[in-house]
Amino acid sequence: MRYFLVLALFLVACQQAGTSSLNNAETTAVPPGPTLSPQQISLGETVYAQQCASCHGVNLEGQPEWKSQNEDGSFRAPPHDESGHTWHHGDPTLLEAIYAGGARFADMNIGGTSNMPAFADTLSDAEITSVLTYIKSTWPDDIQAIQWEATLREELQDEQ
Repeated sequence: MRYFLVLALFLVACQQAGTSSLNNAETTAVPPGPTLSPQQISLGETVYAQQCASCHGVNLEGQPEWKSQNEDGSFRAPPHDESGHTWHHGDPTLLEAIYAGGARFADMNIGGTSNMPAFADTLSDAEITSVLTYIKSTWPDDIQAIQWEATLREELQDEQ
């Protein structure tokens, strides 16, 4: 993954400093997140408008009453702006959601399902990454920083 190099640099910096702010509140600052590419943002905005906006909203606002489930037990499409929960998750989780859609819930007991389609066979890796980049580009800097920390935590967990 493209974050491997960033993660490796982060781990080296943490070893040199003796701790990690991801696991220990007393120390080293998390390295800055990657710069969001204007080209990816533009592509992502186009793909989002074509593939995602019908459920997640033209302005990333999600469906009304998105925290409530539909009568069939499925979850409603959440917002992807800062009012939603998207930014609470790291890139691995968000990319899995886009690739696998509702199928990712198949083996989980989470009290509901998702009608989100899988995009693994519909969109290219570049388009999927660009959609996520576009969504992130709409968030304030502080929320982008929190989401970057979530990404690093998830990638560290995946390595263990």
